[in-house]
Order: sequence, then C-alpha cells, then structure tokens
Amino acid sequence: MQQPIENSVGKGLMKVEEESEEYESIKNVFLKGMGFVGHATDAMAIYKNMLSFSVARQARWVSFKIFSKAVAIKSGGDANIGYAWYGSSLDDLLEIVSGGFHGCKKHDDNDDDECHGIGIPLFAANFSLDSAMCTVADEHGFRHVLLCKVILGKVEAVHAGSKQSQPSSKQYDTGVDDISAPRRHTIWTAYLNTHIHPNYIICFKYNNYIKDPEMHGALKPQSPYVSFPNLLARVSNHLKPAQMSMLLKDYRIYKEQKISREQWVNKVRLIVGDELLRLVVTTQ
Repeated sequence: MQQPIENSVGKGLMKVEEESEEYESIKNVFLKGMGFVGHATDAMAIYKNMLSFSVARQARWVSFKIFSKAVAIKSGGDANIGYAWYGSSLDDLLEIVSGGFHGCKKHDDNDDDECHGIGIPLFAANFSLDSAMCTVADEHGFRHVLLCKVILGKVEAVHAGSKQSQPSSKQYDTGVDDISAPRRHTIWTAYLNTHIHPNYIICFKYNNYIKDPEMHGALKPQSPYVSFPNLLARVSNHLKPAQMSMLLKDYRIYKEQKISREQWVNKVRLIVGDELLRLVVTTQ
C-alpha cells in the first residue's frame, strides 16, 4: 500500500533510507518518546525536507542560522538549539515544510486551558507521544509528526491557560511549561519562521498487539484485558486530537497516583463514551 506522502517524494521531500544511521537515530528517538505506547507504534517511513528544492527553503534555513547566531550572542554564547515535535494532519505538515508555519491553519486551534501562551506548541524531543496525540489519521490509518530544529534561547515558564503572546522581557526567547522538566515549548508568533526549522516528517501507525490488564474491569468484571496503549490506538480514529490529549493527561495524573483508578476510569468513560469504549474493549 503506497502512503499518500509518497506523492511528495522528489517534490520537496526525500525519503530517508531504511536501516541507515540517520533513519535509525530518528526512529529510535521517536519510539522512545512514545513511552508506554512505543510498543503499540510502528514507524513506517521518514522523509527529509529537501532544502535544495526551492530558493525559499534555502532562504529560511539561512535565516534560521542567522537568528541562531543572534540569539547565541544575546544569551552569552549559547542559542540553546534543540529538537522538538509537532503533530497535525499530513496536509498541514506538508504545508509547513513548503511554506513555513504561517501557512498552517490549525496551529491556534488548541484547548485554551491546555495552552501555555499563544504561539506554536512544540513538544520536547523525548515526548513525541504528546505530538502524536495531535495527529489526524488518513484513510489508511497513517499518521504523521514533524521533527523540527528549534532555537529555544533563554526560556521562561508560562502557566497553562496563559494568554501571553510574547516574551515577558527582552531577556527571554521562548516559553515552556516546566523549566526543570520541559515537555511543551511555546514559540511565539513573531518567531514562527525564524526560530523553527522543519527537518523531518515521520510516518507511523498504531498497532493492537499489546495485552495487559491495565483496563481490565473498566466496564464490568468480565471485561477482556486491554492495555491503555491499545485503548489509545483503537479510539484514535474516533476522537479529536484535543480528546486524545485529555486521555493522555488523565492517564498521567492517574499513574502519578493523584486520582484513584475509579476516578480515572470514569474520566475515560466521559471522554470516550461507553458505546465506543465497550466496542474497543470487547473487540479482539
């Protein structure tokens, strides 16, 4: 089965050769960042942004390097450059790779209570799972995330639900949810195409092979075993990205023992709905 993204190969994207060092490195970072869902995830292919495809792409890369140097000078020699993930539909990601984030129509459609400021939300390299929750499956079940190179500079903490849209002072460059353990970065609107450079698109798909008692008894004592990774995979085509993100958030709260198992199951039922939950729990 040919993946839809294959139509872009040679037209701005280059397929990274499987088993190459580049491919294995990116694949491993992606799957490791998928955490407990990693074993229920298949990385199908990786595609690289072809800078040589257009003058505009080359110009954006040159701009990124210029701003990297500028931020480094301002920050005492370190621009704090890293990698981060962005998840959306394939069409959105192709538009971003082609024309930059200003061409993305959905980057501001976030839950206000979950946003850490107004800007582009990117997830730290070791949290690809969070970006995966924002993806949209195509007709074949393929999903896509974008791995970006990012100028983080000096970061400042921005609380959830904040309406902040720019650095609070000249000393800061980007926002983050937690200074000590960053999961979510916020790149301010003014820096969308100077501080973010799209490098790779990773195509992946969920599988349903893991079995463990995580959700056992969610509906009734006789319910079959189904792991939470399986639950995410099975409901992913039926829920909106915001609902998927909420499922993940509630699961983490439960694993941190901040809520009881009964409270967590009730939250799952509220988000997924009993009809869909019954279907995915009982379907083998």
